[in-house]
Amino acid sequence: MSSASAAAAAARGFPAPIVVLPPEGGAASAVCIFLHGLGDTGHGWADVASQMPIAGVQWVFPTARTIPVTLNGGAKMTGWYDINDLDIDGIVDDRVQTLASADYIAALVDAAVADGVPAHKVLIGGFSQGGVVALTAALRSDKNLAGCAGLSTYLALRDDYPAALGPHAAALPVFLAHGTADAVLKYEYGTLTAAKLGEMGIAVDFKTYPGMAHSACPEELRHLSAFISAQVGL
Repeated sequence: MSSASAAAAAARGFPAPIVVLPPEGGAASAVCIFLHGLGDTGHGWADVASQMPIAGVQWVFPTARTIPVTLNGGAKMTGWYDINDLDIDGIVDDRVQTLASADYIAALVDAAVADGVPAHKVLIGGFSQGGVVALTAALRSDKNLAGCAGLSTYLALRDDYPAALGPHAAALPVFLAHGTADAVLKYEYGTLTAAKLGEMGIAVDFKTYPGMAHSACPEELRHLSAFISAQVGL
């Protein structure tokens, strides 16, 4: 999939993603596409593949484009979309770039399917901004995906739903995780997102991590690993 995913990235102006093959080698029977947060790259999360190796699972860690970010005074950094505020009531969704990034992730799903991995064995996940785009791509997908995982994140373009839901969204398993001490994207953002998805009939496994800031922790990664293993049937 490395050449197919690199081609999908190049066609849309994104850097080539980091691809980590299954721990035992050989062809992948499942794919997990995981997106980093604002200012990071695919390299920043690539160690997750070795921290929680799952037999048969190939990891794909895409990197966002470098864009001006309003929240940071217009300074350029990697971002899946522009963001102006961290207050959920003050955020003005960047529709164009959010959907463009989600379209890129959809292309990575297509690349996995073209390489022989069925859509129901492809899972999309992400942290912070990456989780926003992962949710956007998964909820709108025309494919029966294995699931979606959002860590320390929120649902953007809320008013688009449920009209924007894809044909398989009702059956999409979703894992959400948030720390109670998150000062960047408050814990409330996670609970609001879980509630919104639940209102639309989407099954959500919401995990709370007392005292965790805007980061990840070993317990969270264990829960994420268990979710991925369960959804891809490995």
